[in-house]
Amino acid sequence: MAEYLNGIVEAIVFKSEDTGYVVSKINLEKEIINAVGIVPFMKEGQNVKLKGEWVIHKQFGKQFNIEEYEEILPDSIKGIERYLSTGIVKGIGPITAKRLVERFKEKTLEVLDNDIDKIKGVEGIGQKKFEIIKESYNEQKELKDIILYFQGHGMTTNQCIKVYKAFGANARDIVANNPYILSDEITGIGFITADRIAKSIGIEPTSQFRIQSGIIYILNQFSSSGNTYMPKDELVKETIKLLGATNELVDDALYNLTVDSRIKVEKIDGVESVFALPYYYCELGVTNRIITLSLESFRSINADVEFEVGVFEKRNNMKFADSQKEAIVGAFENGIEIITGGPGTGKTTIIKAIIEIYENNNMKVVLGAPTGRAAKRMSESTGREAKTIHRILEMGVNDDGKSYYKRGENEPLEADVIIIDEASMIDVMLMNSLLKAIKLGTRLIIVGDVDQLPSVGAGNVLKDLIESNFIKVVRLRDIFRQGQESLIVVNAHKINNGEMPVLNRRDGDFFFENKEDVNEILRTIIDLINRRLPNYNKKWDNFRDIQILTPTRKGV
Repeated sequence: MAEYLNGIVEAIVFKSEDTGYVVSKINLEKEIINAVGIVPFMKEGQNVKLKGEWVIHKQFGKQFNIEEYEEILPDSIKGIERYLSTGIVKGIGPITAKRLVERFKEKTLEVLDNDIDKIKGVEGIGQKKFEIIKESYNEQKELKDIILYFQGHGMTTNQCIKVYKAFGANARDIVANNPYILSDEITGIGFITADRIAKSIGIEPTSQFRIQSGIIYILNQFSSSGNTYMPKDELVKETIKLLGATNELVDDALYNLTVDSRIKVEKIDGVESVFALPYYYCELGVTNRIITLSLESFRSINADVEFEVGVFEKRNNMKFADSQKEAIVGAFENGIEIITGGPGTGKTTIIKAIIEIYENNNMKVVLGAPTGRAAKRMSESTGREAKTIHRILEMGVNDDGKSYYKRGENEPLEADVIIIDEASMIDVMLMNSLLKAIKLGTRLIIVGDVDQLPSVGAGNVLKDLIESNFIKVVRLRDIFRQGQESLIVVNAHKINNGEMPVLNRRDGDFFFENKEDVNEILRTIIDLINRRLPNYNKKWDNFRDIQILTPTRKGV
């Protein structure tokens, strides 16, 4: 529930010049509180009105999360002087503030707002300083006006700043002409927000801007479920349902979007389907790059790989299964190889063997995974540095707040071999960026469990690559990890094969509790963590060794 607070900014503890994010202390007379939020104009000494909610931060405790911020301007001579002395306007410090107030008294802020040229006659303000003051004050005034206007339409301060950065002082006019440009061009502002603004300023519900933006919104929503395209008939049906539009309006919008190169319509398995253009080009990019990389010649090692495998087995006192040997040898015979298998099938040991053989032959190996946790596990299991794919590609953020990758076709990765683990989590956009950054002649080994849930982003890339029958694929089916007796591993394979899992065996590690009531589920989980699991294994740490997965966003 939102609350309103009035107070004075006691201190600015932290401020990001890039984002406007501020950590502050606010004096409410009876107490001093911590307040955080996107408030780029907040300065020490300001009298402010804040709208927001109380939150509990894990590290810093109770703090007020600012959603809206309004500066209460002073109207007394002393108040105006103190306000300008804070340095809120570049070029105005305590001395200049005092001189301005001596000249214009209570009308100082009015002069700055409406007739700023008058300050040229004030002692100490020459032409150069005047230009600095004018530029700073006008820029702040523009942004304040834009924040005030768009906050009135339900946008957050952070969203307002993004609008200003994108469209500048003309933001109101640009948005008034086509409010849907907000969702089309600014990350973090969705169609629903743009549609609400459009309605409030009188844009017709039959506007082509609205219908086209609605179609893109539906395609993006569909892609968030893992799909790169949507059957056209289904898209038309969903658009009519969302927007209350006619078939004719939707057909016109689809035609215009196609002409403007914002969507691509193609037949997939005989069904007319619609791609948002970025996904279409990413799918095309992945396909073309896989073909190009596969047809390239590769540097070979001057060693007998099977002999090297035997050396690894002897050193580690183990024996590889035939499928595991096939995977290792294949990593030296093919430009691109996929190794897939469920839990406990030895994927990690195979990766270690491949790395050692390549490194023994002076080849540079780069290790990566789609998430930080997966990269950390890869580092721990191999004893080598592994990075997220985003770090490998040297991801950055430009001035518009949009991400980009430094590594690409013009500046490819320096490696003889790239090994990517947990590949089932890679979506089509990330895979396209990765493949573009791989230099011709570099080998690529993709490792993952194709039967795991696919990536959160669009595209079931690992599955599609396997089913293409273009890339060498080795499937691992034998279970080795956890001594084969772990029911977690056994049941994962049973479920995958459509068999009933083994449940609640007294000496096992896989149990099923049938609880339907939410409160009963909560009580059972608390009992498991506090009593039953510690009795099962005294060495477990409740925070590090127990994980709760829940299908609800708010958790348990």
